[in-house]
Amino acid sequence: MPREDSPYVVGDFWLDQRRDKRAKGIWQVAWYEASTRQVRYRSTRTADIDEAKAFIHAHDEGLRAKEPRQDPHEALVIPQLFLYWNERGKNLTNADQTQRSLKAFMGFLYQDEVGMSATISDMIPATIDRFRIWRMKPHAFEVDWVDGPATYRSETGVSGDTVDRNLNDVRAAINHAADNMRIAYAPKIKGVEAKYKNPLRERVLTIAELGMIAWYARRHSPALFRFVALQVCTSVRPEAAKRFDPREQYNDRTKLIDLQPHERSRTKKRNAIIPAIRPMQVVLRRWQKDNYVPVDSNKTAWRMMRKALRLSDDVFPKTIRHTIATMLYNDPSVPERQVSEMLGHEGKLSRTTKLYAKYDPSRLAEAVKALTTIWQGISKEARRFDADHLLSTGRGEGGKFVATKVEKR
Repeated sequence: MPREDSPYVVGDFWLDQRRDKRAKGIWQVAWYEASTRQVRYRSTRTADIDEAKAFIHAHDEGLRAKEPRQDPHEALVIPQLFLYWNERGKNLTNADQTQRSLKAFMGFLYQDEVGMSATISDMIPATIDRFRIWRMKPHAFEVDWVDGPATYRSETGVSGDTVDRNLNDVRAAINHAADNMRIAYAPKIKGVEAKYKNPLRERVLTIAELGMIAWYARRHSPALFRFVALQVCTSVRPEAAKRFDPREQYNDRTKLIDLQPHERSRTKKRNAIIPAIRPMQVVLRRWQKDNYVPVDSNKTAWRMMRKALRLSDDVFPKTIRHTIATMLYNDPSVPERQVSEMLGHEGKLSRTTKLYAKYDPSRLAEAVKALTTIWQGISKEARRFDADHLLSTGRGEGGKFVATKVEKR
């Protein structure tokens, strides 16, 4: 329909209905493109007029958000969050965390006094403090995200550390807008004060606990076992372990593991290139032959494992990295430089050393020997645990897997 007959017009855009038989009744956004002298269309994928109105506003605001040097009193925050996600956030190593942060901040804005029309000038300390208070108390929200509606509910609130991570991502989104000259300046968004954060986690697993985890992971699923095994033999960061693809990141000729996901750019949090210990080589070869299947939900799998093994709530995937690093640091035969390099810490390596080290499989010889010893100890404990336990479905755990001690004859 022509613009003058449209039921809703926003700036240069108007709502029109698709007239093809495959999408009859679906609203679409229409606009005139001067360069081609044609009317262009974008489907809203909805037949509901109110949803279509919201879509056309989002479409208009998204385009205006790209305009250079907007007045901070007029530049809307939410479109900038979407732009950051589409242009950078979804390609980050911790994309899942970034997505959760942006959704949470949008959910807060919907309920806060500044509202969903919050502008860059509203990003003041008082607003950020209200976000912290809101997140650390019981709350719930529903927002429209790029792949559809997203809902969230917290019965207890989240930790100050989680809020701090949320603010890091929001800060990155606003700085991204400033870097691309879409806003005149980026307001300073401070992190959460130390008094609201948890003390540093110092949980170190024992070899026996690592053996239990390895036993459970092997019994539960190949994907979970490979995730755990990769962490044990490399002390890799959990996010990098989740994205590890052995077909691209392990070279069986050189026996080297590249812990940096190939689709991710290298950042200050460097993921090292290290030799694979002999037992892990077997796992990696089998992994390359099998179809690559990641853990569906690492967070869920880990929670189920803690319950099944009756581990404390302070055991997370990162606990393995911390444990292996601690064991290596406490091993007098392993030079500190090797530990730092394996963990991806810059340390005091010279530029030339860092450039050539990745081509020498023997450069981490002492660390590899220590990791092999750790692996053997874990395997021994896993076999011992397997000798008198079964993994079954327990009635008292909501149908979840539980480790049950049994008398084996």
